[in-house]
Amino acid sequence: MRKLTLITLTIWFYSFSYGQTVTELYSNKNYQELVKLENKADKLTQDELYMVGFAFYQLENDSKAIEFYDKAIAKGLDDGSVHFYKGLSLRYVKKEEEAMKEIEIAIQREPTNQEFLNEKGVIYYNQNQLDKALAVFEQAKKLPNTYGEPFYWVAQIYHEKEDFSKALTLFYEAEKNIPKTNSHYLKTLQSIGQLEYTFTKDYLKSAKAYAQVIKLNPKDYVYYPKLIKAYNAEKEYVKADSIFGLMKVAYNNKELPKEDMEFKTEAIDEFEWNGQKIIIYKYLIDTQVSLDISYKVYLLSETENKIKRTFMVEKTSQNPDGVRHLLCEKDKKTFTHITYPYGWKTDAIPLDDLKKAVLLVLEGKMEPGASFRYDKK
Repeated sequence: MRKLTLITLTIWFYSFSYGQTVTELYSNKNYQELVKLENKADKLTQDELYMVGFAFYQLENDSKAIEFYDKAIAKGLDDGSVHFYKGLSLRYVKKEEEAMKEIEIAIQREPTNQEFLNEKGVIYYNQNQLDKALAVFEQAKKLPNTYGEPFYWVAQIYHEKEDFSKALTLFYEAEKNIPKTNSHYLKTLQSIGQLEYTFTKDYLKSAKAYAQVIKLNPKDYVYYPKLIKAYNAEKEYVKADSIFGLMKVAYNNKELPKEDMEFKTEAIDEFEWNGQKIIIYKYLIDTQVSLDISYKVYLLSETENKIKRTFMVEKTSQNPDGVRHLLCEKDKKTFTHITYPYGWKTDAIPLDDLKKAVLLVLEGKMEPGASFRYDKK
């Protein structure tokens, strides 16, 4: 269901013989009952027609919403709100030129309404007219801050223009000015987390932003791996492991996204070697028997971002040295399984040591210990 905005309307109170007044239904957000008044439109006042239109809007029936806004306007309702919501509904049905006309009328009625001006910027943004959108959002930022969202859009446009330094500064400004109830507050935190990780490489600040996202929306598991990677990049391994533990619980409870449930792994770290990215994935299920895999490490190509080499950490058994896990590799071209003379005697494999082992192989400082050929499938 669509968000409620910050607009407050002045309305008259009319009662009907068929039960609750239209105003009571509207105040109680009983939109399903309000739209049942569609056939009684001729008996409704201009304000009540608006309320029924708003109910259709909340139920995402924009064509009907527009119809009732027009009925309200025909009966004399001409304030900023009815034109604003008509403009919103027109935008949702892809009639952006008509939407802009209604938003312009709304702005004429209430020139200092920050939300109205923000919507004008959104229309320009959707039309990919970024410079026009930016000018409008900058103007909206100067109005009384009753809405906050323009602060996000200014930062986002600079982000898209790849002015990352300015974008990051502006996202922090947005964080201070956008209400936490606005969905763009979460988007602001997500952008801060991304830029601090990829641009400034301030992993603690990245982790702080992602931790705030998760606190506000703990069931959105998309950002858990990002927080884990930020902690691991800062060598906060205990914190990273605790977040991964939460993901394991979610996996066991079948709460993770479908793809994560299928692949049973999460990306926990990434770094570069000779201009190529290396990504480490950790399995969400514990190893039980020989050849079970606990980690996969992918070396990606420089340009195509395709997997060049795949390393694994496999459980072993009956090792005279007490080694429980070995570093292995699967050669994609020859379908050969390679085992390296590097292992761990504990199930808790230090991330730094895993990275060290992989780099020894990549730099030609460790030769395979044994190999056998897979059956090609």
